[in-house]
Amino acid sequence: MAVLEATYQEKVDTEARLQAKIDDCNKKLERAGKIITGLEGEKQRWTDTVSRLGTEFEFLVGNCLVAAGMVAYSGPFTAKYRTELETEWFNKITSLGIKIADHITMKEILEDPVQTKTWTANSLPSDNLSIENAIIMFKSRRWPLMIDPQSQANKFIKNLSRDQEEARSGLDTCKMSDPTLLRNLELAIQFGKWFLIENVGEELDPALEPILLK
Repeated sequence: MAVLEATYQEKVDTEARLQAKIDDCNKKLERAGKIITGLEGEKQRWTDTVSRLGTEFEFLVGNCLVAAGMVAYSGPFTAKYRTELETEWFNKITSLGIKIADHITMKEILEDPVQTKTWTANSLPSDNLSIENAIIMFKSRRWPLMIDPQSQANKFIKNLSRDQEEARSGLDTCKMSDPTLLRNLELAIQFGKWFLIENVGEELDPALEPILLK
């Protein structure tokens, strides 16, 4: 009798182990099904992305011409004049037989939506002109001159300097009339800091030219 009970208990334990393995396999099968379903969706997304990138590649030269032209030349102009510039360049590029996307703008080409969210979170106005100004400022090689009667750009730069990793060394601010301007600028360059000159008039100190021309 004891032998039969021991054998019975052994079979019960074996059944329990097998059932646990069956349950585990069913869970793995279910997860695998979800992964396969997800990958099917990813396949469609990747296919669409490849198709989109192929189309964008055809327009790359023309689009980059518009973006480069706007960064180089449109900074001082109003939104209306910038739109006219983009339209004029679009027509000229098209007439030369260079492929370009319809109604393309500098903002569409160069804007990083995540970066824009960071800018607006640091007090940059969310209108197209302000975003274009920020794009021009950060894509240009030269130092920006900001005409800022409402001090919006001033506030934006100061807020952004606290948030950006590349400005972790801090921001130094000086007025144009400050007698220690050049010394402070020299130290800011030496230690990799952002440097904001406030209250700039129509004329600049000639001593700034070697830096501003870089």
